[in-house]
Amino acid sequence: MDAPVIIVGGGPVGLSLGLGLAHHGVRSTILEREAEPPQESRALLVVPRTLEVMQDWSALDALRAAGTWRQVVEISAVGVAERIVRIDFSNVADVIEPAGALLIPQNETESVLRRLVGESGLCTLRTRCDVTGVEERADGVTVTFSTDAGTQQMTAGYVVGCDGAHSIVRQALGLALEGATYRARAVLTDVIVSGPPWAPPSPRFSFKKASLALGIEYAANRWRVIALLPEGVDDASALDPAAHAARLARLLGEGVRARTIWSSLFRIHRRHAQHFVVGSIALAGDAAHLNSPAGGQGMNAGIHDAANLAWKLAYALSGRSDARALLSSYELERREAIAGSVERFTDALTRFGFGGARWFGALPFRLLGVFLREPGMQRKACRAMGMLSGRYTKSPLIDTRHPLAGRRIDDLALPNGSRINRMRAGGAALVVVGHVFGDGLPEPVIRIEKAPKHWHLKHDAALVVRPDGCVACVVERPTPERVSAAWRKAFALRS
Repeated sequence: MDAPVIIVGGGPVGLSLGLGLAHHGVRSTILEREAEPPQESRALLVVPRTLEVMQDWSALDALRAAGTWRQVVEISAVGVAERIVRIDFSNVADVIEPAGALLIPQNETESVLRRLVGESGLCTLRTRCDVTGVEERADGVTVTFSTDAGTQQMTAGYVVGCDGAHSIVRQALGLALEGATYRARAVLTDVIVSGPPWAPPSPRFSFKKASLALGIEYAANRWRVIALLPEGVDDASALDPAAHAARLARLLGEGVRARTIWSSLFRIHRRHAQHFVVGSIALAGDAAHLNSPAGGQGMNAGIHDAANLAWKLAYALSGRSDARALLSSYELERREAIAGSVERFTDALTRFGFGGARWFGALPFRLLGVFLREPGMQRKACRAMGMLSGRYTKSPLIDTRHPLAGRRIDDLALPNGSRINRMRAGGAALVVVGHVFGDGLPEPVIRIEKAPKHWHLKHDAALVVRPDGCVACVVERPTPERVSAAWRKAFALRS
C-alpha cells in the first residue's frame, strides 16, 4: 500500500478528513487538482457543531484567528428600523463550548486546514493531481491520476471521494445524486465595497417582489450578495454589472461603490447519492450530497461526514474492529442525517425564505423574529442552526432504546472547571452518572454527579461516547459485563 487512506479532493471536507485521521494516528494522502485554494469565498459560515469537531482536532484556535466570531447574529432589513431576527447562541452555552458561529470565507478555511494537515506529520497533500480513475482490486483500491510528470497510480486500503458535486470517485462507482432541484434561480456575487459613508448592519435583506436579496459582510468591506432572480431573466442580464450595481444599491444604499471579485449563477438542489460506501470506497461532502445553501449547512455537513468516518477508518485499520460493520454504519448514519436533519432544515428555510419573501416581503421574517423572542423557541433555533439536534436511529452500532443514544453528548461543565469534550479530547470515553463502581470500566472515565433533566435518566448510568461525540449506548444500573458488551458493540470490536 502507498497509503492506508487516499483522499480524493483537497477542499474543506477532504482536508478535514485528513486532519481527523491524523488525530487518530492514521496516515493519509490527499490528491488535489488545484495548486492553491480557490480565491472565491464560497461557504462562509462554520456552525457550532463543526467548531466543536475542530476543537476536538486542535484546529479551533487557528480557525478563529482567521475568521470573525459571532455569538449573536442579528438580521436586519432595508426600510425596517428594528432587527427582524435575532439568534443568540449563548442560549445553548450550557451544552456546547464555544457557543457561537464563525464567519470565515472558504478559501481562508482551506488555507488554515492546509497548514494544519502539513504540520500533523501524518497527512501528505499532493497538488496538481487530476484523478481520472478509481478501481477496487483484491490487493486494495487503486487511484489513477495525471500530474505534470505524466500518469501515475497509488494503492490504498481505503479511498474516500471528497471531490465535489462532479465527483470522479462517485462516477467510478456508477452512482448519481438523486433528489430534487428547486425552480428558483439565484445569483451570487462577492464585492469589495468602498462606500457608503455609513456602516450598514450585516446580514441584511432587501425585499422586493420576486427579487429577494441578502447581503453579508464576511470581512472588512467585503460583501457577499445572494439574490433570487425573477422568472424570465436570462444569464447575461443576471450577471450584467448594472444588475449587480442595482442589487447592491438596494441593500446598502445609493452611491455605494464596489468592485466585483466573483459572480456565479446557481440553482438550489436537494440531492444525495444512493450509497455513501461501496466496498472500501466511501463518499463525503458534496460528492455524497448537495443541499440548499440556506442555513449554511452544506460544507458543515461534509465536515461532519469526515468526523464520523475518520475514527471508523482508524478502528478498521487497527484490525481490532469489523471494518465492514463500521463502514456500513457510516453510510446508514450519514444518509439519515442528510435526508432527515439537513435536507428538512434547509428545505424549510428555502421555502420560507425564498418562497415566503417572494409573496409576502419581510412579513415571514418578522413573524419568525416574534417567535424567537420566546426562550424555548430561541433555544430550538440555536440548536437547529448550530446542527446540534440530529439523531442516528438506524445504525446497528447504536442502542437506541434510550432517547439519549444516537445524539451528540452535551458538553456539560464539570465540577473541576473543565467540560466533557475537553476531557474526551476527541476520543472515546465513558461518561458515568451517579455512584457507579470504579473497577473494570473502559478508560477514560468522566464522572458526573447529576445529569440534566433532559437526559431522561432514572437511575445511575454509564454512557458510551464515541470519538465523534455521539452517545452510542446508555447503560442504566450498569454492571461491568453490561458496560463491556455495550463498548464492544459501539466500536464493532472483534473480541
